[in-house]
Amino acid sequence: MRRKFGIRSDGLAGLPLLLLLLGMGVFAGLKGEKVRSGGFLIGDCPYYASATVSLWADGDLDLRNQLRGGLEVHGRQVALGRRGEWYPKHPILLSVLSVPFYALLGVAGFLVFNLLELVGLLCVTWALCRRHAPPGIATTAASLVLGGTFLRAYIYNFSPDLLSALLVLAGLLLVLEHRVLAGGLVLGVSALAKVTNLFSVAIVVIFLAVRGPRRETVRALVGLLPGLLILCLLNAALFGSPTVFGYDRTLVLQNGIPMTLSHRGFFDLPVWEGMRGQLFSPRVGLLPTSPVLLLAVPGFLLLLRRQPWEGLLLFSLSEFTFLFFSTYRWWATSHYGNRFLMVPVCLAALPIAYTLEWVWKAVDRLPLPHNLTPSKTGGR
Repeated sequence: MRRKFGIRSDGLAGLPLLLLLLGMGVFAGLKGEKVRSGGFLIGDCPYYASATVSLWADGDLDLRNQLRGGLEVHGRQVALGRRGEWYPKHPILLSVLSVPFYALLGVAGFLVFNLLELVGLLCVTWALCRRHAPPGIATTAASLVLGGTFLRAYIYNFSPDLLSALLVLAGLLLVLEHRVLAGGLVLGVSALAKVTNLFSVAIVVIFLAVRGPRRETVRALVGLLPGLLILCLLNAALFGSPTVFGYDRTLVLQNGIPMTLSHRGFFDLPVWEGMRGQLFSPRVGLLPTSPVLLLAVPGFLLLLRRQPWEGLLLFSLSEFTFLFFSTYRWWATSHYGNRFLMVPVCLAALPIAYTLEWVWKAVDRLPLPHNLTPSKTGGR
């Protein structure tokens, strides 16, 4: 008897299995690791954590009494405030949201918050797949994205990129479900997690404007306003202008003299060099660290054929992000994999689901072996 394998409207079926698999992955990823030692605070993570500590202990974002050693140690990691403060160079949303977790659990609270980010991101990724694929396929695709890409290396971490990707994908999901006001609100807030998300926001709005109707575009723009307004007010309060970010006032020491520099000048890498590195670099390239993404190639073709508007939107978001960071001088500053490409990696789950479904149906159409064919008479 042939199996029927259509998309069913059975709600959250498949999600419990995803959470079970995720729990097993988290257990494996944390086995042997010290939860309270802060060993997961690597790279930029200590500066996000320091901002949280400052908010909880001092009620402000001035990091001068959190960071010891002066600019010789912390240069390029803090930004100069209007009155000489050392404000976070990085976006502060992660630090703000993790304050209750630090207050309750201390350093371990940062890891707990990171795991909640990861759970949320995988659930939203699953939901994007579930719009097109049956529960089993959606669960398999989301699981492959965790287990078969560099995302698994961010289980033991305090990652702002997980939060950024979660907000972008959640906003995108709401827009695709025609809940554009809520989607715009979430996408606007995503700019507080990573300023480059403004480009993703612009791409989504452009696609909405092209697709129509006009009222959806207007509602999305209205939804964006709170997040963008908060961002502008925050920049003005910290750095004196709505359009000046911490990355524009990064503190450095040059010949013993404190100076500021802007990261805008760091997008000067030849694009072909960045593309080659982002694809093939042994430690951070996509192919060595995330080989499962190759399954997305045939699935993207199927997605474009069946859902051209949505397929082009996902393709545009992914390719723009890839090309944009191909020009960034410091794109390779991740401990494993390219954290700047978390959104494209998670979006790849949908075409992977299309590929898996195509393979499943192809196998399902194969004829059964002759000795397994049921007898028409039912006798011996």
